[in-house]
Amino acid sequence: MEPGSWLPRAVPDFVGRTETIARLTAETRRIEDHASVVHVIDGMAGSGKTTLAVQLARREFLRYPDAQLFIDLRGHGDRQPVEAAAALATLLRQLGVPGGRIPAELERRIELWRRELAGRRSVVVLDNAASAEQVLPLLPVVPGTVMIVTSRRRLPGLDIGPPESLPLMTTAEGIALLASAAGAERVAAEPAAAAAVVDRCGHLPLAIRLAGSRLAHRPGWRVADLADLLAEGAGGISQLALRDRTVAGAFATSYEPLDESTKRLFRRLSIHPGANFSVPMVAALGRLPLPAAAAALDELVDGHLIEEVSTGQYRMHDLIRQYATELSSRSDPPADRDSSRAELLDFVLHSSLLAAEVLEPGFIRTHMAVGAPRRPDLVEALGPPKIEWLENGRPDLVAMVVCARENGHHEYAWRLARVLWRFCYIRAYFDDIILTHRQGLAAALAVGDEGGTAVMNNYLASAYVRTGDYRGALKHLTAAVAICERRGDRANLFRYRANLVVVYWLRGDLRKAVAVGMECLRDPRGYGPDDVPVGLPNLGLALATLGQHEEALRMHRMHLYWARTHHNYFHILNALSHIGSVKARMGRYPEAVRALRAALALRDRTGHRYAEPEAQNDLGIALRGLGRTDDAVRQHELARKLAVDIGERHVEAAALNDLGLTLAASGARERSAQMHETALRLATRIAHPYEQGRALAGLAEYHAPTDLAEARRHWERALAIFRRMGVPERFDVQRRLAETAETVLRAAAGPREAG
Repeated sequence: MEPGSWLPRAVPDFVGRTETIARLTAETRRIEDHASVVHVIDGMAGSGKTTLAVQLARREFLRYPDAQLFIDLRGHGDRQPVEAAAALATLLRQLGVPGGRIPAELERRIELWRRELAGRRSVVVLDNAASAEQVLPLLPVVPGTVMIVTSRRRLPGLDIGPPESLPLMTTAEGIALLASAAGAERVAAEPAAAAAVVDRCGHLPLAIRLAGSRLAHRPGWRVADLADLLAEGAGGISQLALRDRTVAGAFATSYEPLDESTKRLFRRLSIHPGANFSVPMVAALGRLPLPAAAAALDELVDGHLIEEVSTGQYRMHDLIRQYATELSSRSDPPADRDSSRAELLDFVLHSSLLAAEVLEPGFIRTHMAVGAPRRPDLVEALGPPKIEWLENGRPDLVAMVVCARENGHHEYAWRLARVLWRFCYIRAYFDDIILTHRQGLAAALAVGDEGGTAVMNNYLASAYVRTGDYRGALKHLTAAVAICERRGDRANLFRYRANLVVVYWLRGDLRKAVAVGMECLRDPRGYGPDDVPVGLPNLGLALATLGQHEEALRMHRMHLYWARTHHNYFHILNALSHIGSVKARMGRYPEAVRALRAALALRDRTGHRYAEPEAQNDLGIALRGLGRTDDAVRQHELARKLAVDIGERHVEAAALNDLGLTLAASGARERSAQMHETALRLATRIAHPYEQGRALAGLAEYHAPTDLAEARRHWERALAIFRRMGVPERFDVQRRLAETAETVLRAAAGPREAG
């Protein structure tokens, strides 16, 4: 019996994996002349390991023509794995060795196998290996053989170098695979829907192929119909099936061999709402000691049911998460799931609180009583609190707030939102504040917690201020103030009223802003000896806009004094920025540059990004005053970009107007007008009168040399705004209007005749 090719039929539409094939082929060429080649390909169920292995084996046909062998070692599934002795018997027969020559003893079979391989150039695929112990007796020992081993589990102990862990497909690869199964023209006609199908298949080859086959058997469907069907709410993973082939079935072969405690933990992981989870989080979810949680996670990683994305950080593929969720909903009582969720939320709240208190020492606890953590051992295991813990886990922590509110853990929802506020504020994650505090507000209202409701209203308003929704900010701050007045909460009442100063300032009601700010500042009941007088910086902003620069400087210098006394870097950099801004508007440009650069350097050192766009823009104003217009333009453009990136629309409008002024100073009049027009549209949209007036004045200056009527129209609109606000710019506009009128009168009178 002569050996032949025992490889399965190759798929006719193999796509993707170009880099993987190139890498493995290059490795084969590197070592094939002096050693046998063994490649181990592992990966999660459905990732295309067998398809890739067969593709690689067939590509080696010309260089290894003597035999192409294949055996399914049945490492996963209902059947028992193939014993090494039985595998050797099968492989030897594929080589053409008669049954009578195959010895019964394992050691003698190994010897015969190695002798037979030594005389040939062969390719061997060991598919679906269960363990290193199963594979070790089958390994070749001399050059001339390329062996490709696939497994859903990691196979430590083979001592053959690192495995090739198969990644998920890229979007382009996934679309190509979908097209091969469903038809190229059909998929090409709906590229966005095709990308959605690939995404909802989790970029998993098996899922994509099954989805494509389903589409191919339904010629009346659009690709978008399939995408909608695969949406999680419409059935998700259950739709990925064709006859007896299912994605869930593939996952089951990795899940079923687990012991019961690891199965239970795997199901519990579906409760975690975020993308990534740590060992302490898993220990909380599973009510396990840390070592037991770490050991279970290692087992799940080895089985490619989860992935370790960095040291101690794990994630679960979306389809596997759906599979785990379905298992848990069938196997675990709702009360047990909810209890595990509460354990997780408690750990997350307390660990986040310790990190957040680095930024607000002791202050957060004045807004809520959290008690002791349920699992102090897990909180202590995190070590000293670090701000970057919040940065690294931010998307998952935001998801925790939503999860808590949606599942009735309302006290955790609003408390965790409050804990995250300062960090999100100084890092300019305003969208996260809006999302978490809307959820937190709904949660506090649901349980009738008035203190929590006031807190959520106040901090939700802070994000609305930064993103230009002044109506929303006023609504929520007014609600917070009303609650504090009703409850007699003096400290928070004055704090929230001081925040109203900023809203009045931005809405153009400067006199009211100053009146409320002075009232807050004069009443010592609004703050304790260690509390920042919150009205200082806010009042300074309103005074500066009114042109009362010396008074504004006095407020900001007092703010800086308090901040330096208390070693509070956030308030130091904030006060320095405000001082630099006022000095720039006073024409004290060198002093302004020094203060603003110091504030920006402190931001770089501490990672506090709060109000960075304003500081960059004010630096541009100071540089313009020094005649450095090119540098000023760069500063304004940087400020605009930063403002756009973080959604601070009022700062974007200011940067546009100042960029327009700087461009006009450099002679770029057309670009200057474009900036003012853009600023006017934006400021009008967010109801920011001051920047509307500045934009109108800038446009008037642009039109004045060529169209006095248009210039006058813009100046009159600007003057109406500035008069209503009471800002000093109204005098400049009045002067320009007077000059315009005089010019018009001179033109009407015509040239005087000589007497």
